[in-house]
Formats: sequence, structure tokens, C-alpha cells
Amino acid sequence: MKSGIKDKNGVEVKENDIIALPYLTPHGTITEDEEERVKVVYDHGCFGYYNKVKFIPLMNWQKTKDGEYVPNEGEKTIYTFEYYFWVVS
Repeated sequence: MKSGIKDKNGVEVKENDIIALPYLTPHGTITEDEEERVKVVYDHGCFGYYNKVKFIPLMNWQKTKDGEYVPNEGEKTIYTFEYYFWVVS
């Protein structure tokens, strides 16, 4: 099943693809190094993967940027259509 989601190299992610997740430093910085490989599944109404404990949606790996300031709410977070992971196979 196609997802419409494209990895950081522009390759479309499909169900059962293997993707590489980047390494997160202890301070939360995302690096270009590969931390682990996971299999993409469609579950709970979205695409994601299972780690050792639970289901993680691919949406959690979307790049974000700060938006405009909204009084009484703070900075808006804008989700882009860019992702940090890449398809391996």
C-alpha cells in the first residue's frame, strides 16, 4: 500500500518497506548516522512502525519549523512534508 509519504531523499514509503531512523544524541539533536532499521506497517489508521514497546507513527519524524507568534498561545509549530528517515529497501 502506498502512503504518499516521501523520505528525505524523495523516495515514496510503502507498507513493508524497511526504513533507517537517524541517531538522536542525548541532547535531542538528530544526526545523519543510522540508529536502527524498522519495517513500515499500516496500523491505527496511519503508517508507522513498532519499536520494542509500542507503535510509533511516521508523523513523529516530520520536520517542523516555528511559525508566527499567537497571543496567549505562543509560537505556532508548522509541520513540513519533509522527514528525517530514509528508505533502505
